[in-house]
Amino acid sequence: MKKFLVLVVVVLALFTVDHPMIKEPRDRLLGNGVGMISDAAKVNRSPAANMAKNNIKSQLQLSESEQQYIEDSFVSDEQLQIFHVRYCREKDINLYFYGERLNKVCSIVINALEERLNK
Repeated sequence: MKKFLVLVVVVLALFTVDHPMIKEPRDRLLGNGVGMISDAAKVNRSPAANMAKNNIKSQLQLSESEQQYIEDSFVSDEQLQIFHVRYCREKDINLYFYGERLNKVCSIVINALEERLNK
């Protein structure tokens, strides 16, 4: 029991000491560990959004700002659904896509959402 208590005290000391000799390797080790765990836990939770992004990029020539807008807007399937309702169904004004290009984006989004529902 004493050995366990000593081990707990040593571990707590290592996590609370801010001396550069201890802090830098500890932060590096924790950063690598958290990064490895987050990479292992990544699961494709938004297949429709990824499919829509890829199809839009392949079918339309996008400017840099349009590409960034697509990346930011189609992060998840829920955001893809919000985009569909807002710009395709309710015909709200989109600053990046309008007219025929918006119709093309909407058809791609609808196809991606339908494929997600069919699976």
